[in-house]
Formats: sequence, structure tokens, C-alpha cells
Amino acid sequence: MSSLLVILLSAVLVCHYAPAISGLRPFEESEPLDNAIGIAVASLATMALVAPLGYVVEHALLERYGLGFLRTFVFVILVMIVAQLVGLAMQRHGRWHPIRNSFALLMTAHCAVLGIALLSTSRATSLVNALLWGCSAGLAFGAMLLTFTTLHQRLRHANVPAVFRDAPLALVTIGLMALAFMGFTGIMRD
Repeated sequence: MSSLLVILLSAVLVCHYAPAISGLRPFEESEPLDNAIGIAVASLATMALVAPLGYVVEHALLERYGLGFLRTFVFVILVMIVAQLVGLAMQRHGRWHPIRNSFALLMTAHCAVLGIALLSTSRATSLVNALLWGCSAGLAFGAMLLTFTTLHQRLRHANVPAVFRDAPLALVTIGLMALAFMGFTGIMRD
């Protein structure tokens, strides 16, 4: 269980701050918290759908016909389809749909979703377990995303020297939070 927490936290750091540092800033709109909530809700829905679908595809098709070598390719296609469907559903019915065009790219290239799809097939023992795995990972990702977004907003308006603004401050903050979350390692045994 602790290895899942480390993988989940790593995915949050990569998926949230790597695009922010590289120029793809989904939260730099007029309402960054609303955009973060939108991506958290979309991530929860995507992970909650991909984990059981991946479990069914793995056990009903890939293992049955001996096509285990296609697992990653099939799961990437599954993630792309589910991410686009969730994006369309949120655009039509969602309250927190981010306006930027990078939303579809961010949800399609979401490393945590693919990781949950791959891990749920090997660790989940049933379809219900895979669904719970996906929902809990989506909730944890959403909590981390909202935490980092609010922290980023607070640090954005803080009196910080010019040398440490933007990327350096974000990386130092991520490092300190990673050290804090490393304290949870070993609490639960696998």
C-alpha cells in the first residue's frame, strides 16, 4: 500500500507541476481553483472508469487470448477514449470544465490514469476492488491537486525574492512536500 502512495504522489507532482513549469499552465486563468476542481473531478471520473474497464479488458480479452504483450498499447487507447468521453461529458454537463484547449491534452496524457489502469489489473482481485482502487486514487489525486493549487496561489502573492519566483519556488515547495509525504512510508504494509 505504501508503494501505491509513493506512485500516486509522484504522479501528482509530475502531472501538476511539470506542465506548469514547461509553459502549459491550466491553472493560470481567472479562476485557478475552479479549474483545479474541474481537473480533479475529471481525473476522478476518468480513473473511476479506466480502472474497472482495464480490469475487464485484461482478464476477459488479453489473458484469455494470450495477448498480454499488447497491454500497454491497449490501455493507452482505453485512456484516450475514456478521457475524451469524460471531457465531452464535462463540457456538456459539468460545472467546472476548464476553458483552455490544453484540458483535452492534459487528460489524455495523464500519467496517473495510465498507472492506475496498469496497477489495477495486477493488484485488484475483483471488478469491485478495481473500481474502489480507481475511485480512491482519483480522490487522492484530487486532494493533492487542490492542495498544490492553493499552495501555488498563496505563494504567488507572497513577498518572494525575484530569484526564487515561479519554477525555483515551485520545485523547493514540491521537495519539501515530498519529504513530508515520505513520512507516511511504512505506515501500512502491503
